[in-house]
Amino acid sequence: MRDRPDDLIAAAIITLLLILMIAFIPDNPVRTVLGLIFILALPGYVATAALFPNRESIDAIERVALSIGLSIAIVPLAGLALNYTPFGIRLESILATLSGFVLIASVVAWRRRASLPEDERFAVDIKIDLSMKGMPMVDRVLTVGIVITLAATLILLAYVVAVPRNGESFTQLALLGPNMKAEGYPHNLTLNQSASAFVSVGSFETASRNYSLVILLQPQNVTGANLTHWRQGDPFTGNRSMDQGLGMARNFTLQPGEYMNSTYNFSISQLGTFKLRFMLFLEGQSLTQEPYREVYLWLHVRTS
Repeated sequence: MRDRPDDLIAAAIITLLLILMIAFIPDNPVRTVLGLIFILALPGYVATAALFPNRESIDAIERVALSIGLSIAIVPLAGLALNYTPFGIRLESILATLSGFVLIASVVAWRRRASLPEDERFAVDIKIDLSMKGMPMVDRVLTVGIVITLAATLILLAYVVAVPRNGESFTQLALLGPNMKAEGYPHNLTLNQSASAFVSVGSFETASRNYSLVILLQPQNVTGANLTHWRQGDPFTGNRSMDQGLGMARNFTLQPGEYMNSTYNFSISQLGTFKLRFMLFLEGQSLTQEPYREVYLWLHVRTS
């Protein structure tokens, strides 16, 4: 139908459906399928429709190739542009930018088509002929092979969408400076000077897990044998004076996607160079084993 832009209307409907699914039904296989179409085809298709409204400008194969190629070019460029804006590269900003592009380009494409005589406008013509009478044997074999390949591809896509693979499960341990950034760590201290560090443990596991976070101050060139001298306590409340060879521990539980964030305050009452170790142990691990995760700071304590 050349008097109505059914293809552009379909592009707008897919875009709006994807927005609704992301907003209200985040975990849905249909969202994955719509998302793939939205990313890999729609931006390039509507851009091609706007650039070539005449049906004689390019043939069908060129139009399909341009649609995919332009989509592959437009999406990264949109992400690059967003990276230099306050919005950043986020799901919401990418969705809003590409949705706006698809809708605006669809309007431009239809306006350009409408300016042409009806018989010159591009339209999607779908012709289905299941009869293979008169076809050479080679063409019949190729047709059957293409149909089988397409069906297998669709079945594989449906399986991947319906049974997604679980990503790697792990737990993150991070140590940040006082300003909650990877900078400004305390290194040079004076006797009994108050200092602090921000500790963050994030769970990317598939189930609830129990942890022990052991904090140990070791003089330079001392091995992990001093781990046997750790003592129980909550090191995250107020300032704690740390003597060499003594450690502290905290036990806690995290659900998948949950974080334990705390500021660790401390002071050191001896001169020398120390290694302040933050060691994360999983439930069932012995404290004499290598920790699951470890971060540390080198501290130099002087008189002034």
